[in-house]
Amino acid sequence: KKNQKTLVFNYSRWIILMMSLMMVSCAYKISHRQDSMPENVQKIYVPLFKNLSDEEGIEVYYTNAIKKELLKSHLVTLVNDEKDADGVIYGEITHVKTVSDESVSESKNTAYLPRNTVLSTQVVLTVTTNVKLKRKGSTVDLWSGVFKQSANYTPPQVTLPVINTTNHLYNLSARRQTLDTLSQEMMQLAYDRMVDRF
Repeated sequence: KKNQKTLVFNYSRWIILMMSLMMVSCAYKISHRQDSMPENVQKIYVPLFKNLSDEEGIEVYYTNAIKKELLKSHLVTLVNDEKDADGVIYGEITHVKTVSDESVSESKNTAYLPRNTVLSTQVVLTVTTNVKLKRKGSTVDLWSGVFKQSANYTPPQVTLPVINTTNHLYNLSARRQTLDTLSQEMMQLAYDRMVDRF
């Protein structure tokens, strides 16, 4: 019985050891996985995104944001001419939606507004984009994705001295900053999904 117990104990230790080695091996493979672009594209050209929305100039934010992700990756070479590229990334901003949310403030001071005037305190911006990677000269998508994301900013308010309706630059600045942040977050996600083939 003693020998049998010893045999069972040694067998158990052997199983635990093998399982540990397998887990280490799997972890090593995962941690050393090398991302790559679909079809092993090495040189990429990114033309200016198309802007199908009413938000003027937003296409520059998104074009620059995806270029930034490509440059950070060191996986590909970003080229300035399509003839030098293996692949081309095309993007479209299809929609920019602006909605005043339900958080409101009511004027209690008649020095600013008539009593009980209701003002929106938050604006929600929602941007929808399409991004595609194609082999140069091909109509077939190597990868494509649709991205939709929202972010809030505080609009001008008459009752606040700094961000009031007399400060016209504030609304433009806050809106542009929010759109710029959205472009960076959305294109980071687009790049991650592109290399993960997701």
